[in-house]
Amino acid sequence: MSFTNFVAVDGNLTRDGEITFANSGTAILNLSIAHNTKIKEKEEVSFFDVVAFGKHAEYVADFAVKGATVTVIGRLHQDKWEKDGKKYSRTKIIASQVVFGKAKAAQVTARTAEEDIPF
Repeated sequence: MSFTNFVAVDGNLTRDGEITFANSGTAILNLSIAHNTKIKEKEEVSFFDVVAFGKHAEYVADFAVKGATVTVIGRLHQDKWEKDGKKYSRTKIIASQVVFGKAKAAQVTARTAEEDIPF
């Protein structure tokens, strides 16, 4: 059985994108987004880790600078590991599309092909 796994988040990049390359040569871009939500009179900030792969990562890296406004569309992925007998997990967004800016006419967009994602 297949379930839906879809997320869309907008916000500002908290740091410049960090691009690395896997042994296979696949580009891996790590981003972090701060998303502000106002509930009644209280403003909350949530931080999300985002990963893009392949040609998409290489393209997005050119625009991924601290403070840039982005909308990320993708799916959630949970990493799990164990260290010193203690279990850890972290959920991140695997980006399938990254859109820069708020003005629709000025948006820069890129998409990740499923075959670029190594897992």
